Amino acid sequence: MKYGMLWEMQLGPRPWSEGAEFHHYWDAIEQAKLAERVGFDYLWHVEHHFLTEYSHGSSPEVWLSAVAQHTERIRIGHGVVLLPPNFNPTFHVAERVAALDILSKGRVEFGTGRAATASELEAYGIEPGDARGMWLEALQEIPKMWRDEPYPGIDGTYLKLPSREVWPKPVQRPGPPMWMAASSPESFEIAGRNGLGVLAFIIGHAEKLTPLIEVYRDAIKQCPKPPEEINNQMAAYVLTHCAESRDEARAVGGPAIEWYSANVFQLFSTVSGKPGYEIYAKMLPEDAADIERLVAKYGNVIDALIDLGVISVGSPDECLNTINSFAALDIDQIITSHAIGGIPHDKVMRSIELFGSEVIPRVASSCSVSA
Repeated sequence: MKYGMLWEMQLGPRPWSEGAEFHHYWDAIEQAKLAERVGFDYLWHVEHHFLTEYSHGSSPEVWLSAVAQHTERIRIGHGVVLLPPNFNPTFHVAERVAALDILSKGRVEFGTGRAATASELEAYGIEPGDARGMWLEALQEIPKMWRDEPYPGIDGTYLKLPSREVWPKPVQRPGPPMWMAASSPESFEIAGRNGLGVLAFIIGHAEKLTPLIEVYRDAIKQCPKPPEEINNQMAAYVLTHCAESRDEARAVGGPAIEWYSANVFQLFSTVSGKPGYEIYAKMLPEDAADIERLVAKYGNVIDALIDLGVISVGSPDECLNTINSFAALDIDQIITSHAIGGIPHDKVMRSIELFGSEVIPRVASSCSVSA
């Protein structure tokens, strides 16, 4: 089992302190350095635009390039690059990822996606129904840009690119491992057919994730790519705040996670039911109903989200219970997110330290024993 950590450059609810963005970016580098020291294997940084409070991470490759200079071992993950060319011209993506691979000495993980908010899609002039087709065409061309001299060009539905020499080339050959953000059964199947690793951002763990993993593993067996181009990996995501005691973890992490969860539902609902995003109209109400049912059972949101596997909040022992529920599944990586909802930097650092020193070693031990 591998462990990753994800940053959204999330300032949390206003009001912010003076220089909040400045401090958040530099604090995130300190958090990444600590993550490497305490045993994390991957770091991931999303790309979002215009999502005030929720994400100020519109240029992930800049932060990733900086953090690569402050670390030595941990994998440097785009989680994810938005591939529709209105967001990022395809030549630029190939060039920037290759340059980052050079500056990180071959540590890049290349996660991809299409965006899932109306604010982002509309601002860049992307019709929701075109986003997946744009993503797929760019996805298929980027490895050619890394490999071919010259790149032959494409006259596609969305991309019309001339033949050019594309530089630089990445250190890793045939290129950095490629991933796809996924939440619906269709997405898991698409990832498998294209030989991509899955970054699974869904509500719930065993009950909902297990059948999706099966869809993915079955689909990737049919991928026609050569083995060296297939990234057969499954990563699951869980919001995390670990503290010395249950009460402290809930007092600090609880409000931040409730704020985060409310924002996720609001943001993703903006594309719900639109062409290409029809599944959201089914998923979001189902997820909300699951949470409401468990809130009625427990009398609070935090226990409901823990029950669903959405969050890992509590003492190291309590966090271990949640992470063990993921480790029991057929997954390769657990991605946690600690810098969420405006949690102070010192509390984030302590959460990372406790998770790395008191949770990760015990999950590894329990897995080896059960095996």
